[in-house]
Amino acid sequence: MTDTPEDRLINQPIRTIRQSDIAACPFMILVPSHYRADGTCKCSNADHRNMMIAEWGYFPEDFTAIPVID
Repeated sequence: MTDTPEDRLINQPIRTIRQSDIAACPFMILVPSHYRADGTCKCSNADHRNMMIAEWGYFPEDFTAIPVID
C-alpha cells in the first residue's frame, strides 16, 4: 500500500472556516487549528500564543493589544 498525501486524506474530517472568522484574526492566519470551534482565533490563548512565538516567528510585542483570555 502506498502512503501518498491523497491516501492520508481518505476518511479525514473536513473543517471549514468562515472567511469572516479569518478576517477577524489580527494576523489573518489560514491554519485551521488556529481557530476554536466557535470560529474565534486562538491569539488570546496563552499556550497557543507561546507556540506562535516559538514556531511561527511571532514576537511577544505582536500581542500587546490582544488580551489573554484563556
